[in-house]
Amino acid sequence: MRLWVLSDIRIDLDPGFVLPDPLPEFDALLVPGGIAAGLDASLHWLAAALGGRQGNRPVVMVPGNLEYWSGTPLVEALARGRHRARELGIRLLSDETIRLEGPDGRGVHVIGATLWTNWSLEGAFHGRLARVGAKHAAPDCDRILLRQGRPWSPLDALAVHARSRAYVEDALSTIAYQALGYPAPPKALVEGVRPGDRAVVLTCHAPSRRSLPEDWSGWLCDSWVAASLASDLEAVMQEWGAPCLWVHGNAPSRADYRLGRTRVVANPRGDPRGSDFDPAWVIVA
Repeated sequence: MRLWVLSDIRIDLDPGFVLPDPLPEFDALLVPGGIAAGLDASLHWLAAALGGRQGNRPVVMVPGNLEYWSGTPLVEALARGRHRARELGIRLLSDETIRLEGPDGRGVHVIGATLWTNWSLEGAFHGRLARVGAKHAAPDCDRILLRQGRPWSPLDALAVHARSRAYVEDALSTIAYQALGYPAPPKALVEGVRPGDRAVVLTCHAPSRRSLPEDWSGWLCDSWVAASLASDLEAVMQEWGAPCLWVHGNAPSRADYRLGRTRVVANPRGDPRGSDFDPAWVIVA
């Protein structure tokens, strides 16, 4: 399946950006967030930028942290976003899975989650330091509402990360089990898996330190910044049931590497200092 991958468009910083014309040859578009401040604005921009040119090809998106930069509490923003996405023909995933069927009839199950950071990219002790630094300096803490009168905090990210990681791991196991030809167990987390189907994970935040370039000037002296962008999920890609592909955003530059049985890719535009963004980047899964 040909997957068109792009993220971190940041039209709030550059409203003049347009998608390629004609569109690249693809079977599905995967967008791991970072389009605009506010989920409604992101969905409307994506639908308008495509202008129906995708035809019947699926457009799959997960909300990034930027999509929650609004005055609307997070849960309410997500509920509204799901409704708006259905109206616009976009598949919005937040701890959810959707099956896409390729031209050869084989299925690709896209497991989508924002996958907020657990702050422990450099270990538990540095994770505590990162949470303290982020609480005072991270934009998310000023621009995201958990609920009315209660701003988002690094502890909230830690809690939601745990749920999303568990969802991703359990969904991968369920897909791998059924892909071997076994029937779906009762109350299966993911149903409708056919023999030979594959799994792809789509997240805003990165699953490995390897997605973050060591020489990026944006690190400055803030040790919490790296931990705000990625968590260490490398073990997931080494285990039975690992996905064939992991697509993420929220990174300083493009990434393309292998971890265990998984190819990890990112194609962010957000950092103007990066020159490797490709608006028509299509990979095969």
